[in-house]
Amino acid sequence: MKFKKLISDTVSRKTDTDSAMPIVALLAGLAVGTVIGMLFAPERGADIRGKISDKAGDLAESVKDKVQSVKEKLRTETDKAVEVKDQVVEDVRRKTKDISDSLQGNNNESKAASDGPQNS
Repeated sequence: MKFKKLISDTVSRKTDTDSAMPIVALLAGLAVGTVIGMLFAPERGADIRGKISDKAGDLAESVKDKVQSVKEKLRTETDKAVEVKDQVVEDVRRKTKDISDSLQGNNNESKAASDGPQNS
């Protein structure tokens, strides 16, 4: 096996700056994992791939449903926010008009009061 030779060569070269060791460990781990997975797999590879594909499809459908749900909720919340904004704008306009009318009334009263004694 080439992995044995690669591992033995790497282990025999012990240098402080050797950066190949993590790569070799990764490759060895992958090889061991693959072999163990094949030994303990209860089904044929095609069956397992089919199940993985089905689960991936289910997951994609679930994600689409969640995205649609979030979009709908966002639309609803946006509509509510627009209604609140419109109500606040209307309240501000009404209060501004009331204050403006009140100030004009006070201004007219002040003007009348100041005009009144001068004309007498």
